[in-house]
Amino acid sequence: MKYTLLNRTLFSIVLFSLSLIATSVQASNRYYADNTLEPTQGFAWDWSAGASYFVEDTYLVGTNAYDTDLELDLSLAVSYDRFYLDFDHNQLSGGLIIGYSIIDKYDWGLDILGTNTQAGFDEKGLGFYNSGVIAELDGIKSRRYDFGVGLRLTRRFENSQISFEYLYDVSGAHNSWVVNTFFSQILPWRNWEFRSGVGVSAYSADFTNYYFGIDQEEVAENRPFYDAHASTSLIFEFHAEYPISQDWVFLAGFLSTWFSAEIDDSPIISQGYQHKAKVGLRYVF
Repeated sequence: MKYTLLNRTLFSIVLFSLSLIATSVQASNRYYADNTLEPTQGFAWDWSAGASYFVEDTYLVGTNAYDTDLELDLSLAVSYDRFYLDFDHNQLSGGLIIGYSIIDKYDWGLDILGTNTQAGFDEKGLGFYNSGVIAELDGIKSRRYDFGVGLRLTRRFENSQISFEYLYDVSGAHNSWVVNTFFSQILPWRNWEFRSGVGVSAYSADFTNYYFGIDQEEVAENRPFYDAHASTSLIFEFHAEYPISQDWVFLAGFLSTWFSAEIDDSPIISQGYQHKAKVGLRYVF
């Protein structure tokens, strides 16, 4: 498939950022009320670095039930007037975000947003360090990382916010839409800061089929043809931080995702949910 110059550029940015994650400020995740993704006067930036230990179960057939490892946590927030780039790897729902603030008034915000929705995978499973072909996935086609661009409407309250996003894939992966809705709240308690959030995502039939459908060329003895319809997922996140010193912060988080039957029924899916937990330290520069 041929890409336009814009598609190639955006996809290159995504791959570069994902490579940083794989080697793996104040919270700037777009899902939370204290995010820093707001218009600034001129140029501003902030970053932090740390490490965490995580435990994660996987949803692809043939992969290990649980994966544990030590990963590097890097976060970078850069803004120039209404433009911003945010790379958040401290919170489990974080990731790469590129955006432009159209409206930021009366606790309402409207942004043009670009971000990754779904990780790619192939016969070797998810991630960058898989060593060999997984028998249950042998013969499937490679699914690429996507990159969606669209609009995000936000309503902020004192310690919470609700957001609505419509994103369309411009990377050439599935060329279809994703809709996200997320409500979050921040609760300070003594020196602790607790964050919780719940969200619902809707995925088009093209999205669901690209990642979880099975076409005729992928059919095998233990892998029947599967044509999926539009699907949904439910996400819950809890994150906690405690300042150990002026520069060092302890953090812990838990993220759960539950998939609808359209994804769970796929022959390459072993379970209709995924959980991930982490504990770590970060240094704020």
